[in-house]
Amino acid sequence: MPKVAAKKSRKAPAKKKAAPRRRVTRRQMGTMEQIGARLDQGGAVMATAALQGAFLALIAAALLAFLYTVFSGQMRTIPAKIAAMPEQAARGLGLNVMQVTIKGGESLTTREVMTALRDDKAGSIIGRPLPLLSASELRDAIEALGPVKHAAVTKLLPNTIHISVIERSPKALYQNADGEFFVIDESGAIIRPADVTQHTELLTISGTDNPGEATAFMAMLRRHPVLFARTAGIQVVGGRRFDIRFRNGFVAKLPEDNVAAALARLDSLEAGTGSLAATLDYIDLRDPEWAYYKPKEK
Repeated sequence: MPKVAAKKSRKAPAKKKAAPRRRVTRRQMGTMEQIGARLDQGGAVMATAALQGAFLALIAAALLAFLYTVFSGQMRTIPAKIAAMPEQAARGLGLNVMQVTIKGGESLTTREVMTALRDDKAGSIIGRPLPLLSASELRDAIEALGPVKHAAVTKLLPNTIHISVIERSPKALYQNADGEFFVIDESGAIIRPADVTQHTELLTISGTDNPGEATAFMAMLRRHPVLFARTAGIQVVGGRRFDIRFRNGFVAKLPEDNVAAALARLDSLEAGTGSLAATLDYIDLRDPEWAYYKPKEK
């Protein structure tokens, strides 16, 4: 009996040691199971969200396709309608151009002004919305006209465009290689085509494609009022020098250099008067020391 009791006392502590091992094993498995359960749950949520997103995308695509099919004709006109809104608003307020007034343009015709202000797409300036017009663009269009030297454009509410003009002053006629005549100003800018019978008081510049080449010489000639009054034309020769043709037919050939001195010599000889023209065809002053001439043929 004592031996049996001793064995029982040894087995009891062994059972107490085994129990903690089983509890530890259960805790480890519980943690892993929880992690696995969370992963499974997260995957299911993600899968569900992906399916829902794909479903919503399909619905949205189908809806857009339907709307495009039904309303595509109207949708194309939306940008044009938006662009037209400012113009429609201006017209609704009565801010359309109804008149164009001009100050200072004595030689300009109404037709010239209205043609210059016309837009290739919008058409006539009349009826266009005043607030949407660019005064600088209108000014450039007016200054592109030959007779106009400077222009100012003012928009006057509710319906008026006012134009102030400084015109070019005619100073000479220009004859091109084709024999066509144009009125030019002091800088050589072409003002308009000319009828020579209406501008007999103006001298004619010829022999060049650029009448501005002769304007500086014309200013020098003006310093000799008698010579200038007798001058009928200035011919540019080789782009380097000038010949003067007087109203009585007499011609003076001038040098490239020392032009002022040559003009003074002509003035002292009373060139352009009957005394020289009666016996000579021309006088050549290209030599600074000598004067050459050609007698008239009898």
